[in-house]
Amino acid sequence: MKRMQRTTGSAAVKAVVAVAVVVLIGAGVWYFTSDVFRTKVDAGFSQATKWTPENIAKDPQNYLNYVEAETTKAQQALKASRIAVAQNRGKLETMKGEAQNKIKAGEKAVKELVDAYKAADTAKAFPISWNGRTLEKEKAQQQVVAFDKEVKIQKNLLNKVDGGLKKLDAQESKIAEAEGNAQSQIAEIKANRELLKVQALTDDLKDKLVSMQSAVAATVGAASDTSSVMSLDQLAAESETAVDTAAFDKILQGTN
Repeated sequence: MKRMQRTTGSAAVKAVVAVAVVVLIGAGVWYFTSDVFRTKVDAGFSQATKWTPENIAKDPQNYLNYVEAETTKAQQALKASRIAVAQNRGKLETMKGEAQNKIKAGEKAVKELVDAYKAADTAKAFPISWNGRTLEKEKAQQQVVAFDKEVKIQKNLLNKVDGGLKKLDAQESKIAEAEGNAQSQIAEIKANRELLKVQALTDDLKDKLVSMQSAVAATVGAASDTSSVMSLDQLAAESETAVDTAAFDKILQGTN
């Protein structure tokens, strides 16, 4: 008898599951084939899961709690972005100083080597002595070309760094603007919360609360946009573009 009851119960469960599956399949078909059904489902889902104007009117206090939490998260993201920008600025300034020093030293070395080469070539007096090194004619040519290539790489890097610093300036401006908006929103949230304690929800106040959604969304979006920082490794890699490894004679002519 008990076995029959278990069998009957199992069959009933299977029947319920089968009906549910059929209903779900039918609902899915209706959702994709019926504009009316899809519109009603979407509207119901939105009403149940989002802060619609109707939901805001029903529970303004919790809505204010929600936008305050979203704004606070945005403020934290902006703070992290500001720190990252400051760190990157310090690294870029260091890279800029190093590039400037290498350019200065490289240009000086090229000039000294070329002058020494010209003098030795005229006097047919190779090898030449430069910076404590003795260089044969071909080695001197190779060294000039190598220095010239490095100078061009560093100049390219310097341009990239200057561009990066300008991007950081723009990023800092966006962060400052978003931080100001977030502070204003927090103040408005607190003021509206106090208003709701002493008065009923008026149409004007409801409209004010609803309008906060777009402002908060903009602040959250700005925090997301400024959270990504440039890669210094990428910046350095970009500077290592193909340089003009012109023949020594071309470099020699350029210093005349």
